[in-house]
Amino acid sequence: MTSTPQTVQSTTLSNSIPERPLSAPPRTSTPPPPPPSRAIPKDFKSSLSAWWSTSSYKEARLAEERLLRRMSNFEPSSNLQESQKGWFGFGSSATATAAGQKYEIDNKIPIEEIGQIKEPIPITNSGLVATLRNVFIPTPNPNLAPQHPADPRDLTSESAASSSTDLSENTSATRKKHHHIKKCKNNEDGKLVDYINTLEITKPQDRDSKEGVVVLHGYAAALGFFFRNWESISLSSSTTGRRTFFLDWLGMGLSSRPSPNLLNPPSNSTIPNRVSRAEHFFVSSLESWRESVGLEKMVLVGHSLGGYLASAYSVRYPERVSGLILVSPAGIPHGPEYVKYPLTSELSSKEKINLDISNRNRRNSRERETSQELEEATNAAEAEFEPNTPKGEAKDWARKREESMLRRGMMKFFVWGWERGLSPFMFLRNAGPFGPLWVGKYSSRRFAAQSEEDVRDLHSYIYGTSIMKGSGEYCISHILAPGAYARIPIIDRINRLKVPVTFMYGDNDWMDVQGGNDSVKALKEAGNSNATCHVVPKAGHHLYLDNPEYTNKLIGQAIKDIPKAV
Repeated sequence: MTSTPQTVQSTTLSNSIPERPLSAPPRTSTPPPPPPSRAIPKDFKSSLSAWWSTSSYKEARLAEERLLRRMSNFEPSSNLQESQKGWFGFGSSATATAAGQKYEIDNKIPIEEIGQIKEPIPITNSGLVATLRNVFIPTPNPNLAPQHPADPRDLTSESAASSSTDLSENTSATRKKHHHIKKCKNNEDGKLVDYINTLEITKPQDRDSKEGVVVLHGYAAALGFFFRNWESISLSSSTTGRRTFFLDWLGMGLSSRPSPNLLNPPSNSTIPNRVSRAEHFFVSSLESWRESVGLEKMVLVGHSLGGYLASAYSVRYPERVSGLILVSPAGIPHGPEYVKYPLTSELSSKEKINLDISNRNRRNSRERETSQELEEATNAAEAEFEPNTPKGEAKDWARKREESMLRRGMMKFFVWGWERGLSPFMFLRNAGPFGPLWVGKYSSRRFAAQSEEDVRDLHSYIYGTSIMKGSGEYCISHILAPGAYARIPIIDRINRLKVPVTFMYGDNDWMDVQGGNDSVKALKEAGNSNATCHVVPKAGHHLYLDNPEYTNKLIGQAIKDIPKAV
């Protein structure tokens, strides 16, 4: 049942924590901050200027730094200051001025080294120290994806880390196929290695802990979106002796961007094959990351698509998860066009052949959709935004919009493109000088409740990460059907979990809280009584930003209630 949580008793953590960890390097002075974000474009002229001067990756790193500096007196260590560089060790090939100080950017630094904060930076009066680094992992091998995402894991197979795509550095065909090879390292076996952008905020005495809290962002987002939650979640985690991490998913944010071919299934793939391959890209990379940082158990905190993928990981690797906290998760309930796909073990040989033939025919006919079929798909997509009893953000949006032939045509194009794997960011990257203006309209509307500076910095961060090379974003049409319902919903799998599971939604959320309620019921019917669902007041889909105080208390209490396993 949905419950309104009781007020969480605050704990005076800072009273028993030293002001600065003994292991942190002393600070002699503070380097200059990065230049402030430019104003959000309001017209084509300002949008053209922003587009012309943007250098994507480095601009996104600067935007990330601006958000990092919102942590309490988050100050770089003295060795960075002595070199007269910013946090990221940028040099002299490009400069900017902020508050009369020179801020330098070095274009000679390899792209995977930009933005690294390898020396722990103390967060004053908390006892926490922070690092930002790229954790290198093997590239996910799509051939190891199961036939169905809910198929039981083959425990005799190789680990995700040891089963990366075998790509020789000397093979020209390989270099041509995997365009991201220049931005990744190769291990001793010549296997291609990617990296995950990782922010760790942990007490020095917990750095050897084998259990951690891992926070995972949603679609079209990155770890910087949690700037109002970093300290609170990390402090709650530290009271349990756990390390705390905030990640950019592989192929998103400021992590490396492997070829989207790793996500795209063969033309004759079934729906379960499509979903499984897309999930495997993220689930296997998260498992490789876990091995790389030395964790045995994780408490996963996932928002939106991150909640869906955290759930998928928990079902696939239950022995690695001690608890699951889902913040307005995507893909939980059954949609209006729900079809239950049997597990591979439930299919006979004849059924598998018939399914392959049926699926091949379906794929071959995609280019010959009738107008009626397209109309039905459009109706399914619009059902998400105008249900029979709309509520929350969907209700507001539905009430304000006007029915028109233009909008109906745009929705049909959206459905057409969605089913063919087109990414919305493809249009943004090809929008040229209109791009900053479009993102500015979204940022100003969606984050209107934030301060002007926060909106400006979020806009810079969103635009910088969104125009980078397309990669993980292409998962969306494989995992979700038009209308944002999962093709293979999590509710069909979640009853396998035996660990504590917490759902939370905003009271103005376009994600349906009923999916959380139904999941809690399914868990309890399966014998897991440690499942709850909460509604956060005065919040929408991004409840961690809309009402951070309430959300932080809920997440903090959920973390403390999960027993530490190792």
